[in-house]
Amino acid sequence: MAKIDKRFQILLSEEEQILLKNEASRRGISGGELIRMALKNEIIQKSELLRRQALVSLTEILD
Repeated sequence: MAKIDKRFQILLSEEEQILLKNEASRRGISGGELIRMALKNEIIQKSELLRRQALVSLTEILD
């Protein structure tokens, strides 16, 4: 696990705070950990999907 040593502050609406708290509680993790997971999933998985789509397009062009 990466060392966590940087602070980042965001503002959430009351609804977002409730959603975050409920989901984190359901998963048994902190709200901060849930936000870190969501960030990684949003960036890493979408980047991986785009790379895969590009590879498929390239192989279709080359066939």
